[in-house]
Amino acid sequence: MQRLNCERFPCHSKEQDCALCFCPFYPCRDKRTGGKEQGGTWCCESCQIIHRPDVADMVLDALMKGEAVGTVWKKLEAHL
Repeated sequence: MQRLNCERFPCHSKEQDCALCFCPFYPCRDKRTGGKEQGGTWCCESCQIIHRPDVADMVLDALMKGEAVGTVWKKLEAHL
């Protein structure tokens, strides 16, 4: 499910999956994602994890089923 008419598309790259326009794990503070502390704020600019189609599908499906964000994050860690 892509929202190609979003004024910010693509926020990372054309190959990304934008089913999740924002990261439900922000701020994850996990450097394995490519994110980093920048000026006292967590910067996700280099993170591509949430926009990978396999990850976006898994996360969206789990959240829609009512799984807790922390539980979904533990599933996501297998993709890091």
